[in-house]
Amino acid sequence: PDGAYRLRSSQPVTVYQYEPIDYQIGNAFSFTNDASLLLPVNTWTGNYIVASRNHWPVQGLNLPGWYAVIAREDNTKVTLVPSATGKLVSAGGGVAGNGSGEIILNESDVLEVFTVSGGGVPDASDLTGTIINADKPVQVFAGHKCTQIPVGQQACDRLEEAMLPIETLSKKYIVGPPLIPNMQVKAQMVRIIATEDATALTYDPPQGGAPAMLAKAGDYAEIAATNKDFQIVSDKKILVSQYMQGQAAGGNSGDPAMALAVATEQFRKTYLFHAPINYETNYLNIVAPMDAKVTLDGAPVAGFKAIGATMFGVARLKLANNVDGNHDVKSDKPVGISVYGYGQYTSYWYPGGLDLEPLPQ
Repeated sequence: PDGAYRLRSSQPVTVYQYEPIDYQIGNAFSFTNDASLLLPVNTWTGNYIVASRNHWPVQGLNLPGWYAVIAREDNTKVTLVPSATGKLVSAGGGVAGNGSGEIILNESDVLEVFTVSGGGVPDASDLTGTIINADKPVQVFAGHKCTQIPVGQQACDRLEEAMLPIETLSKKYIVGPPLIPNMQVKAQMVRIIATEDATALTYDPPQGGAPAMLAKAGDYAEIAATNKDFQIVSDKKILVSQYMQGQAAGGNSGDPAMALAVATEQFRKTYLFHAPINYETNYLNIVAPMDAKVTLDGAPVAGFKAIGATMFGVARLKLANNVDGNHDVKSDKPVGISVYGYGQYTSYWYPGGLDLEPLPQ
């Protein structure tokens, strides 16, 4: 009860949540970090689908995937519809052990749901694809307490992101991997999550072995490791999540982190974003039309690499550690950005911003 914090401001602000923001204070380090873009309450709805990761029963720790639901108004009824893999949870608070439930939340209440082990590594228990409905606006976060990506690559790290309302999801996304400190791209994992039955998928450029169909709402498919930039097109709305691999998978920096891909229809012309100055390195991916004129902190951005036949390109830029960590991107055409940074065995990743306009199914 009353587990949430509310921020009000006299002028519009952009808000990012870090878990935690400090990678290094003196000789002390944090090794389980991530970050989320927070959504203003006027964009909340009552319809969400979850992106998470498998429960990780390792070394006796039993580290869970999770999601959290935050209510904006009193007497908000929240209905949980577990996915095929989301039916093993810690029961309580109105949530059954099979992941289903109807819960009444009041303003600022927080409902937290955690996986329990289904046995095996990787574990079968995964909240990804769970559908959350509410009769009043709510916000949903999801992620994982600490997991390896892929399992077997050191080390585990926290995952978190604010889920985007289903109303704002789309059928077209462009995804690309992050840079690592040697200025090479590092393969990422990509999950594609269906909001409706019989969702067909295509890719530009084609991705060998990538899934072509998701049978049921809540089903997901995973591209296990790809260092390619490509567009995902579906015939029904999808949620796309991206995951960094652990430090042992290459790069001598970073660890698992999670970000949601932004639909090209929700790209913006201006962004103000933050990159913490106490991380070892911070980076920015910009996806833009090939003829767009884009600046970062007032300087022109060049060197966009074309992505298939999409007419979009991507630029990956190392961010300078300025005084306060704030940066801006401006463009004459809508572009998308994602922001990420590294320390030793830790990292964060988040979408730098987006429009949140309702889009037709």
